Amino acid sequence: MLPPGVTAQEITYRNDRKQVIYTAPYASEGPLLTRDLLGRQAWMFMYAHFVFVWVEGAVQVQVSHGTLAGPKMQLWKGVSIPEYWSGTALAEFGQAWALNQISGSRGTPAVVSI
Repeated sequence: MLPPGVTAQEITYRNDRKQVIYTAPYASEGPLLTRDLLGRQAWMFMYAHFVFVWVEGAVQVQVSHGTLAGPKMQLWKGVSIPEYWSGTALAEFGQAWALNQISGSRGTPAVVSI
């Protein structure tokens, strides 16, 4: 029995060797309407432990690593968001941005050399 959201897939290599792999969804929390330390309304959303905070009226989001309720480590001070301020917009933006970041589509992907 697998935990909720975890799926098993059988893959076959070119040499006909088969292997079962398991995939799990990225952790997600929110969106949650809250207030920042200055008392301003802000939407918060976490996807794959990237935490996005979007203060009302701002055109950029703050990106941290962590969870909504737990400690956070700031990663980027301002990432432009071309949407109208809403929790749904932040969730859609955050998920797409995080997946691009994880896949290496943003910036320079890591290079491993031996």
